[in-house]
Amino acid sequence: MDKEKLLQAAFESFMKKDFHSALSYFEKMLRIDPSDKRAQLGVILCDLAKEDEEEASALFDFYVILKEEKEREPEERVIQMVQSLDNAQESLNDLLSHENIFLQEGISYKDFKSIVDQRGGFKRAFEDIMYSTKVIITQKSDFFDFIENLIEHGFTDMVYSYLEDASKLYPADEKLQEFVEKLHSEKR
Repeated sequence: MDKEKLLQAAFESFMKKDFHSALSYFEKMLRIDPSDKRAQLGVILCDLAKEDEEEASALFDFYVILKEEKEREPEERVIQMVQSLDNAQESLNDLLSHENIFLQEGISYKDFKSIVDQRGGFKRAFEDIMYSTKVIITQKSDFFDFIENLIEHGFTDMVYSYLEDASKLYPADEKLQEFVEKLHSEKR
């Protein structure tokens, strides 16, 4: 199979969310031409899809738009975006590293959720621990769940503080922007 047919098959598989097949095609392309930026990007996006399918698909869609608009080096631009996301994730991981966590007294978000269940609700559980214990969150999805619960239960001042810190790590995150908009609409 020649490179262009492999590329077409890879992109079709990726669009069907068959990331395993897409990865296989991209890897075959790289064996033919290790410097092919399209194949390099494809491998990166397939790898990202294992962790965050939605983000990988969004980046792929952005890549397609760049190509349609005849942008110069669209592959390089998307690869740089992925690297920026990786750097932000590394910063978050450093912030939440075990060394930092052990310096603080706190409980994991999973343990906090158990307290929520025991106390019969988020507000009561959070009020019981908010001045004595820190909730340690290591997953982005847990952070979003925590923020949603804070908003729902009226802890808006705290939400602003959390969002301010998070927006430094993820300045373009759409979910964070949704939280800000939700807070502003509730103030009205």
